[in-house]
Amino acid sequence: MSDVILRAENLSKRYRIKPSKGQGWRRNQRVLADELASLVSRFRRSQNLDDRVAFWALQDVSFEARQGEIIGIIGRNGAGKSTLLKLLGRITEPTRGRAVVYGRMGTLLEVGTGFHSELTGRENIFLSGAIIGMSRAEIKQKFDEIVEFSGVEEFLDTPVKRFSSGMEVRLAFSVAAHLHPQVLLVDEVLSVGDANFQQKSIKKIREVAEYGGTILFVSHNMNTVTSLCNKAIVLENGKVAYPLGPTNGAVDHYLVESLQTQKTRITEGRQGIQPGKIRITEFSMVDPNGTHLEILTTGQPVQFRVRYSSDEGVSLKGVGLSILIRSIKGDLIANLNSQMSAGELALIAKEGQLACKLDKFPIAPGSISISLVLEQNGTILDRIQDAYIGQVDSGGQLQKSRLGETGGWLFVEQDWSAE
Repeated sequence: MSDVILRAENLSKRYRIKPSKGQGWRRNQRVLADELASLVSRFRRSQNLDDRVAFWALQDVSFEARQGEIIGIIGRNGAGKSTLLKLLGRITEPTRGRAVVYGRMGTLLEVGTGFHSELTGRENIFLSGAIIGMSRAEIKQKFDEIVEFSGVEEFLDTPVKRFSSGMEVRLAFSVAAHLHPQVLLVDEVLSVGDANFQQKSIKKIREVAEYGGTILFVSHNMNTVTSLCNKAIVLENGKVAYPLGPTNGAVDHYLVESLQTQKTRITEGRQGIQPGKIRITEFSMVDPNGTHLEILTTGQPVQFRVRYSSDEGVSLKGVGLSILIRSIKGDLIANLNSQMSAGELALIAKEGQLACKLDKFPIAPGSISISLVLEQNGTILDRIQDAYIGQVDSGGQLQKSRLGETGGWLFVEQDWSAE
């Protein structure tokens, strides 16, 4: 028997929307004008002249999920993630394609999914269980465990409409996870709970998977996706941008592509500048021959160049520069700091260049970003977020281990021998 528990085949969802009128008269319309526009719109529809256009929220998405898998669904806002879960959960019907689920499904798509606001927490536990096909006896068997996990025992007989959003999420997740659906859809709701509950929830999701359940998990937190999911799929503009595969590959693809489309110029990435002080004007990376580099290479020489300018009369003493190298997930890998290495710098001209030379770039292959911080006597003058976003290449010098890809953040030169 196949262990495929969910199959999506060319799932697509089309909506009909009215195009924006831009800067036209409808931007500041009055009530009378709005009523007139509505009347004209109804007349146009009656004459088959409706000016609505087709918008594909999801288009030809196909994949298979197997028992015990935790699948991350990632993408930018508007990529189609929530639409996909709504189609899988049969909250809305697809325009074309189909989804086949072999088993019981639980959904946790937004705060209060499946809850009735006028009913108490106790009543909603039984209601939610019945919705996903549980018998009353099965719900009773799990009832105490659900309540204990949620931490809302004191308010169990209070109408849910009086719950905070965090309390509602805790109870909803507890119900969905403890009633052991074969497929569980989770859409970004865990971000509402506190840190302690998030950790409990992640542990519970892993437990559900260990018992053969399949989880489809939508989140913008890439660290959570990487640590929790064993596979992931990337959506972009309603289409599959990276097919279902290993999580690390999907996350790297999403972050690199997402950030490159928003790749900041110096002016756009600037934060915290104080007018009248010194500012960064350009960032570049060059090899020993002065050739500009688009991709860095592990173990190869590189020089980081940061050009600056200052206003008339500004002191050029006591300047420090930090070149912050981060993983694509935001973890700080290295801080190339002029003050720690060379002390405070005294700039010699109103405009000039600061340079940091590395004989061997020590970062292991992967995706990185580089940010810049310029300070003077402890005061930040200029900060450029993501001045560079790109790849570190192995240059063909590093071999893959039989245990897996080259890993870690740094490549340390080693001398091995067998005695």
